[in-house]
Amino acid sequence: MPLMGHRRFEMKPFAIRLLLWAVVAVASAFVLYLTISYAAIPLLIWLSPTLNPTLYDLGFYGGSPSQTYISNGLSSPRVSISKYDPNCDKGYTFLNYNGGSMPNPGPAILDSNSELVWKGQNFDVTTNLKVQSYMGQQYLTFWSGKKGGTMGKGVYYMLDSSYEIKHTVAAVARGSDIEGDLHEFKITKDNTALLTFYNITPADLSSLGKWKNGWVTDSGFQEVDIATGELLFEWKASEHFQVNETFMTHPFGGYIKSIPFDFFHINSVDKDSKGNYLISSRHTHTVTCISPDGEIMWILGGQRNQFKDLSGGDALNFRWQHDARWLDEQEGILTLFDNKEGGPLHVDGPYSRALMLQLDIANRTVTLLHSYISQYQTRTPSQGSAQYLPDSRHVFVGFGHSPVLSEFSLDGTLLCEVHYGAPWLHVFTTAVSYRAYRSADWVGEPRQPPAATILDDILYVSWNGATEVVAWVLQGGGTGEQEEEEWTDLDFIDKQFFEESFDLSQLSQYSQFRVGALGREGQILGYSDIAPRESSGSWWGFLLAVFLWGLASKMAWMGYKWFSQHKGASKRGVSWVVWKKS
Repeated sequence: MPLMGHRRFEMKPFAIRLLLWAVVAVASAFVLYLTISYAAIPLLIWLSPTLNPTLYDLGFYGGSPSQTYISNGLSSPRVSISKYDPNCDKGYTFLNYNGGSMPNPGPAILDSNSELVWKGQNFDVTTNLKVQSYMGQQYLTFWSGKKGGTMGKGVYYMLDSSYEIKHTVAAVARGSDIEGDLHEFKITKDNTALLTFYNITPADLSSLGKWKNGWVTDSGFQEVDIATGELLFEWKASEHFQVNETFMTHPFGGYIKSIPFDFFHINSVDKDSKGNYLISSRHTHTVTCISPDGEIMWILGGQRNQFKDLSGGDALNFRWQHDARWLDEQEGILTLFDNKEGGPLHVDGPYSRALMLQLDIANRTVTLLHSYISQYQTRTPSQGSAQYLPDSRHVFVGFGHSPVLSEFSLDGTLLCEVHYGAPWLHVFTTAVSYRAYRSADWVGEPRQPPAATILDDILYVSWNGATEVVAWVLQGGGTGEQEEEEWTDLDFIDKQFFEESFDLSQLSQYSQFRVGALGREGQILGYSDIAPRESSGSWWGFLLAVFLWGLASKMAWMGYKWFSQHKGASKRGVSWVVWKKS
């Protein structure tokens, strides 16, 4: 009998059926996922191994498949080699993993087999990881900070071979809110740094049909003395370009300070031997040369283009480009990445490409020498880089917003391609690296020891950042036969992967282990911390699993009995009752 002062609400049979159908649907979807992931796909790959790259690219493994290392808990993308040629460059690849599907984003180095070498930790968003020379020493450099939209505010780090921060470079504010931007950090031969900045400033936007008292995102660059932090040079786009030279459109941009209009968008800076600066502007479609006194010397592309295209229009039709660099200033050869897209409302071509152009500056002509197009003609809406590799005479291209890395012969023939995410999912920003670089000029000698962890009688070992390890030696101790601890060599393995493992199942006489890293001459480079053998507590885990399984089975049986008993309930409802005060 209901309690006094309460009404009785009964759940109707239709609601019960709806709930059951929902449970069945979710369970069926989960079972289907498990079937596809752990049965159908492995079977297909076993029957036809060539299907694996296709399934990877279609996203069957997720937007950015990852692997986690037991020895140190780090994660890195599990890449797919879409095309391979043994003649490809053997240097390291430098990336900045970002994106919604990317586990533990951050700077990373891969070897020539796409195995992880180093993964940076404890940084905010990062870009532009590469090796640069300063005062005769090699440094690992990158930007890190807060990213807002298509720009960032942060600082630039310079790490030595032990991955310790040796120098930090910042933009010079001079009373404004200028901070170092994510797009550029280039160390010059004069031991100075070129860096970009963005700054919101008032502007007259009436030429764009907007308000006279509007707001723009101004952009420019600085040259800073690394040792002293002194500002040596500064250039701002708003002082040399008109806002109506832009190709960008933004119906709401520019009316209020919180939504400024980005009319220029600088994204790279280079410097030649004469002290002239080469800059790329994405939103005006221009590559501009600026003199040491800040004046424009010439403009390639855009509304004020000063060059005649000798390649029938193929040299000047770059759009929304990135990463303009001198390759050979004496011959007038430069490289850039031609995106051909600036977002869904600004599509100007079927695919992105890297370009190698030759300029005759005296006669103001430009010629397309070579273009570089990915295997599946990727078009990426933002970011990207092009790098000439002098040792192999190849060209290495990163497709930025699309997780594609391609290597080409000089004439544009595709040699190798690696995907670190499903390319067609790039619209969801699943896996991104603003630029990608290749270099063999890096020796990593971390101060932290190798990491070793024992799990289920397998010892896993890795050394984050170490480039000189060629083999591992397993040593055992704690046999109880020595008064003082002695270590015995038990096994050797060559280093092939970032993380290697040793089987301890036949070494029960040892209670603790350590691993030594061996160099090319057989010398010990470092020892891991001592890893004690795990206790027999794994039996407790097994018993707990049995208990939980039994409990779940009991609950399922009770639920089945309850539904069976109420199967013949009257149409008025079943006894799922909710009491509520009247």
